Amino acid sequence: MANELNFPKVNTVVISGRLTRDVELRCTPSGTAVANLSIAFSRSWKKGEEWVEETSYLDVIAWTKLAERCAEKLHKGSPILVEGYLQTRTYTDKNNNNRKIVEIVSNKISFLEKAGFGGNVSESAPLPKPKFEQTTPNTTTDDVPF
Repeated sequence: MANELNFPKVNTVVISGRLTRDVELRCTPSGTAVANLSIAFSRSWKKGEEWVEETSYLDVIAWTKLAERCAEKLHKGSPILVEGYLQTRTYTDKNNNNRKIVEIVSNKISFLEKAGFGGNVSESAPLPKPKFEQTTPNTTTDDVPF
């Protein structure tokens, strides 16, 4: 196979966004924690004299202690930075249609909220202890654009 191209096989994603809903935590039949998150992220560009913004959505999967920590500390509207890789899955929905989805399997999630939530969490590192008391900001869920 001398004619095959040799190129690096890279599948790495780093993306920031806000949760579009609360974290859904469940366990596999063997007891492993898994969390489903959904994030909204935007990009902007200039079109003529105006700025255009486009919002997209992706599902994120977190496993084990990272999943538990996300369920404990994150909520709808929380800003996060996700590091991981893309995965595609196929499944059959309840109407017997084949579906294909793309999701991020997270290796590390950084909690970007201010008071009490800050810090990075990854499966390979011990969970950090909070450095400040958790405070409740003077906002309501009506302030969150999701």
